[in-house]
Amino acid sequence: MKTTKKIFKLILLLALFGIIYSFSFTTYENIKVNNMIKKFKKRADLNSEVLINVTNGGESYYRRYLEVPRETSKELNDQKNVFNDFEKNELGRNGDIFVTRDSPFPEKVLIHNFVSYYFGGHSALLYYENNNPNFIEATGFPTSDESIFDYIFNKGNAIHDLHSTVSVNTANYWTTPNRLNEYYFDMFYRDKYIGLRQVKDIDDDLYEQYIDEAINKTYEKVESDSLYNFLFFINTRYKYYCTDLLGRSFDEAYNKVVNDKQEYKSKGYAKKMNDDGFISSVNDLILSKDTFIHFYVEINEEILNDEKVIVETIYYLSDVEV
Repeated sequence: MKTTKKIFKLILLLALFGIIYSFSFTTYENIKVNNMIKKFKKRADLNSEVLINVTNGGESYYRRYLEVPRETSKELNDQKNVFNDFEKNELGRNGDIFVTRDSPFPEKVLIHNFVSYYFGGHSALLYYENNNPNFIEATGFPTSDESIFDYIFNKGNAIHDLHSTVSVNTANYWTTPNRLNEYYFDMFYRDKYIGLRQVKDIDDDLYEQYIDEAINKTYEKVESDSLYNFLFFINTRYKYYCTDLLGRSFDEAYNKVVNDKQEYKSKGYAKKMNDDGFISSVNDLILSKDTFIHFYVEINEEILNDEKVIVETIYYLSDVEV
């Protein structure tokens, strides 16, 4: 009896230690990311401000552009503009990653705060096809006739008829407003999101091959109809969640292009874009040595000309291509 009590106490102590450690480490990560964003915004050249009225997705609102001078070696080594077009309407280039730290459950306060704080909201990989932006992503929203357990007990390596899979979204939901969806900020998908780009630590040609192969490796999961992984850190061989999908796909691409490991397959936890080496979160992607922030977007209500309006502010690294 005494032995059982000791074991039980030990388990409780270990569990308590795990909770305290997890909370402390997550708090540390959140503070670091908050500071990164704050510093990025603070660097903006206020003299570069351009404020225009835009019509996008059938909606009219204001957009503010603020240029952030390039300073760090990661930023200076990058030889691409942030925007895909000269007019600065198409945000992001091939292989860029869009992330949000806010969960998709704002109406469920406790769940929303927990998920946002510990894991983040979503990430997706941008690629252009016929000059149209597309996003490869892993989303976990089972249909009404499915349950999470259908996914958990499916090994993921056989033909299935489940719907929460790695897929391509042809709608640019990040930058295009849509009142038909119950979005965060009236008509926007999120009121804050971040653009990440891969650090260029190899020569130009190899880097471009790496980015192209990363898109290919991510798209392979679309073609194989890979399932969403609701267990996150268990059963990772054939299943993916949003941040995990990108980290493992970029890992496979890097090993194929740079290390010439043609058959390499990333297993277990993502080895790319995973700051703590455990469950890959949005904060891990942001804090990773493999990425850097190249734009930050926030949407707020402001008073302009005595009228309350929605203003989308885009902080972006200065142009390098002319």
